[in-house]
Amino acid sequence: MNTQWMINTHGDPLGTVRKFVDTIWEQRDLNDMLVPLNGGQESSTTPQLIDDPRMLDQVNPFKPLMTVNAARMLPAYIGEHPDDQIGALLRPCEMRALIEMVKHDSFNTDKLTSICVDCLGTLPLEDYLWRAQRKGHSDNLTDEALQFARQGGILAYRYRSACQMCKSPEATRADININVLGLPVRQQILVQARDAAAARDFRLEEITDCQADSAMVEQHDRIMFKLSERHQHTMQRLFETLADYLPQDVEALVAQLDNCGECQACMDICPICSVDHPQRGVGGHYIRADVMRWLVSCAGCGMCEQSCPNHLPLSSIFGYIREQLGQQWEYTPGRSADDPLPLI
Repeated sequence: MNTQWMINTHGDPLGTVRKFVDTIWEQRDLNDMLVPLNGGQESSTTPQLIDDPRMLDQVNPFKPLMTVNAARMLPAYIGEHPDDQIGALLRPCEMRALIEMVKHDSFNTDKLTSICVDCLGTLPLEDYLWRAQRKGHSDNLTDEALQFARQGGILAYRYRSACQMCKSPEATRADININVLGLPVRQQILVQARDAAAARDFRLEEITDCQADSAMVEQHDRIMFKLSERHQHTMQRLFETLADYLPQDVEALVAQLDNCGECQACMDICPICSVDHPQRGVGGHYIRADVMRWLVSCAGCGMCEQSCPNHLPLSSIFGYIREQLGQQWEYTPGRSADDPLPLI
């Protein structure tokens, strides 16, 4: 069965996504859904668990703001609501984190419905609030981001360094993936199921407008390839620029973490550490294998850098080690739930 379908947006891509998510909510008979809410007020800067589908008109997965990796919140919600059917509307780095977290902790996701949306990039909170004020309303930042979706988004230098380095801003690996990058979003968006079985289970043939046009799929794939190349070049440039700051191997990174003393801000915010926290061993030094197991699963969300009180370029520092470990173990975090964790 075909896994790629199209939905006509009639000039309102955000509203179309909200209606589609509402359809999924009703179809799956969800009790709750973890979602990013609109606006930039304190109450809406972090994802929220909502229990009323009428609140979906406040949901905004394209808001260029990310202050918490939503995947980090799911184990607790699932544990607190073991009998609930829960949905989660995630960014690609959050989906990657969720896949890795399950490998580390094996918490039950049988009653979780995951929906992932292409990421158009996110701003630091202060920058987001400043730009929203200049634009008159935070909604205008979403409109601007969607306006440039067909070209692959706004120039990346505006965004957090983690977004500039992200090689995989495409929605993938979730039960349902919504694609907007490279597409004429005021006319159509793409919806892709995880596999043919999921396409049948979600009855995509009935809840979308038609099968995906091959030209649109190819355009989306071309833009994703270009973005991946661009972000790879940005990553290498940052590595070169920050060469004096980057630890050359895991041992050097462990020493750097030890020098941070009792501060664990980067670990306390990290979704991987929320289920598998690196421990200290003899002499209070972090255990090398724990650090390796942590960083080989790094989803690249950049929450660590945002939380660092010393403003260290942690996206680059951890990304550099993650690249080393990925090459060593031939492992890509979040690529597949079937990829076993390396035996570290």
